[in-house]
Amino acid sequence: MFRIERLQALHAVDRHGSVAAAAETLHLTPSAVSQQLSKLERDAGVRLLVPHGRTVKLTPAGKVLAESAEAALDELTRARTRIDALSGSITGPVRVGTIPTGVYVFVTEALTTLVTGHPAVEPAVVEAEPEKSLPMLVNGQLDIAVVESWDNMPLTRLPYTTWRALRDDTARVMLSAGDPRAAADTISAQDVARDSWVSWTAGSRAHAWLCHTLRERGVEPDVRHYVTGYATQFSLVTRLGATALMPAMSLAVASGYDVRALRLDDPSPRRTLYAVTADSQPRPAVSACLDALADAAQLDHATP
Repeated sequence: MFRIERLQALHAVDRHGSVAAAAETLHLTPSAVSQQLSKLERDAGVRLLVPHGRTVKLTPAGKVLAESAEAALDELTRARTRIDALSGSITGPVRVGTIPTGVYVFVTEALTTLVTGHPAVEPAVVEAEPEKSLPMLVNGQLDIAVVESWDNMPLTRLPYTTWRALRDDTARVMLSAGDPRAAADTISAQDVARDSWVSWTAGSRAHAWLCHTLRERGVEPDVRHYVTGYATQFSLVTRLGATALMPAMSLAVASGYDVRALRLDDPSPRRTLYAVTADSQPRPAVSACLDALADAAQLDHATP
């Protein structure tokens, strides 16, 4: 008999193409994933993986078992949904992947309300950009993904997913309060064309969006700083005079940083935050979480 956690490891390698990528998706170390795969090979009595350059590939037997693993994991998810629906109980784990501003502004508040009303719910949060959270959602590692979709760089909606709009937001150019341009309400891309920029890490969707937004306005950004958090961006804006392009909701973590937020004209890009599920009829706890997210997201959080 094959154990579920070992089948999950094989399924993740099949989906993501490497042990390292599978480990990241499963929130395990590569060593732990390799151990699960070795045990699964012993259970199967055949080789399931072979070296392939710097990574691995599935053998024909591995492919057969990976396909069966996917079917088994999907069926277990459906069984959990049916069991919960029978009782109507709002209980059990609810795994939420969310963009950072979601955590800062309303996701934590929503989960607090959810647990207060339904103490048997067990929330778990993974902070992740859409390029990571959406694959985790369709692979069954998340129940809900809170994502952003910019009007000038919209997300592709994956098949068999359901999207619920939560709230809108706009982009802001962040300048140090001491910058002479900071007294204005709006600023053009040409006015910041020669600035040094701070951005998310190269290769991320957030970095691609910043570059795309400025390039469509005729500006090639000079990105000097690559970081992974809004607080770090605000620090670089305040202390080094860097310029950033960030969602207005990010101002929720700007306390202590002397920055000014200006609208980018022509017009300022807008984004919509969505709660995405991979099940058109989610179990009661997930449905309750969706409602809590929608309620919390619509509250006035005073983001300019």
